[in-house]
Order: sequence, then structure tokens, then C-alpha cells
Amino acid sequence: MELRKEVLVSFGLLLLVVECLALLNHEAESINNCVKNYGGLTPETSERLSRFKEWSEGYEEIPCFTQCYLNEMFEFYDIQTGFNRTGVIKAFGEPVYNACSPKLQLPWGSSSSSCTHAFVGFHCLTKMEGHPFMLIEGMTNLAPIAKEAMKDCLQAVDLQEWDRFQAFAGFPVSEPIPCFTRCFLDKLGLFDQKTRRWRVPAMQQRLGVPAEGSPYGQCHRHRGRNICQTYYKQFTCYAMAKKNENVS
Repeated sequence: MELRKEVLVSFGLLLLVVECLALLNHEAESINNCVKNYGGLTPETSERLSRFKEWSEGYEEIPCFTQCYLNEMFEFYDIQTGFNRTGVIKAFGEPVYNACSPKLQLPWGSSSSSCTHAFVGFHCLTKMEGHPFMLIEGMTNLAPIAKEAMKDCLQAVDLQEWDRFQAFAGFPVSEPIPCFTRCFLDKLGLFDQKTRRWRVPAMQQRLGVPAEGSPYGQCHRHRGRNICQTYYKQFTCYAMAKKNENVS
């Protein structure tokens, strides 16, 4: 977890160079060294770096920058052997590694990494970090059928709303993606339409909530302005219910 924070902080600084050139000494020195053949860390190169995630996969706007940057900043990449599986998983998580694995492996017939290999691999990692599907795969409490239900419901949502998915983790008052909760809960058949009650044992089996022994008896009484809001409020109550804590 600490390594992941270091990676995100370092890469976050990289993406913010256009706004502030006062980076950590080692960070600034490394970036400047990697762009010295293109005029150094200027407003123009900073603007390009700030758009790193938007660069086309087949075109590194500052040639060989990524390989140089990774080799100087992180231990999960080596200029000869390429990406280290254990290091990448520690930094980004196994779901992200698995999704990018084909691009992280050395190209067929290659004995060492290259500028293209470094860029394509790292570009994939940074693009997938925070991707809703990757976040879902990383939820160890979810049963496979629950993960598929969530992914199916996301497919029906406008891509512009996907960035809001991470907000669910904070249990905000308003549902980040309207009706998403109702969608995946109905796909899992967790609400009994006849009795108007939740199938709590099935919910615990497939979603890992509410926690065993937690006081969730009043969760079904929560109401919203419409059925989607009611689903969200009640499920949030179940999800936040913890053992020996009163959630109502």
C-alpha cells in the first residue's frame, strides 16, 4: 500500500508539472534529465506531460521519456528486464496487473525492454488505475456473480459518469451514479418483491454486507424521493452496518 502511494504521489507530481514546477528535488531532477534532449522541463514539455494519460498508445509524444522516468524513479521497472510482476502488483494491485499483463511482458523475441515497451506498459497501468472494472475486481468481499452484475450495470451507464464510481466508497448522501445500486441489486435478486424485504443472507453471501452480528434491523425503513434513492439509502445502511454499532 505504501509503495502504491509513492507511485501515485510521484506520478501525480508528474501530471501537475504544468501547474507547478516546484517538484521534489529528485523528482524534478529525474524529469528534467528525461526531457533534456527536448529543451528540459519547460512550460511546453510540462503541458505535454500533464496530458500523459491522453497520449495515444501508439505514439509517445516525448520519445523514450517513459523508459527513462521509470528506470530512475521506480524499482518495478528495469531497463533490461522490463516490468517486474511482483513490483507492479505491489504498486498497482493484481487486477490492474492482470489487465495490462500482455503489454507488460517483453515482446516476443526480445531479450530486453525498449522505449516502446516501457511506454505501452506504463500507459496501460496509469489508464487502468482507478478504472471501475479494476476497482470492482479488487473488491475481495464480492462474489463473482456480484462483480459481473456491477459491470453489466456500468455498461448501461454513459462513460462520462464512470469517473464517479470511486465516490461510492465514501457513502455520500446522494448516489454518485443514479440508479446504479438498484440495477445491480435487482440483477442479483436481493429484494423480495412479494414480501418487500431484503434477502439479507443472500446479500451477505454475494456482497459481504451487512456484517455478521451488526444491528441492521432498521435499514429497510429508510426512504428516498424515488425507488432508486430508496434502494441506495437502504443498501448504504446495510453496507455501513458494523458489529456492535447502531446503524439506523
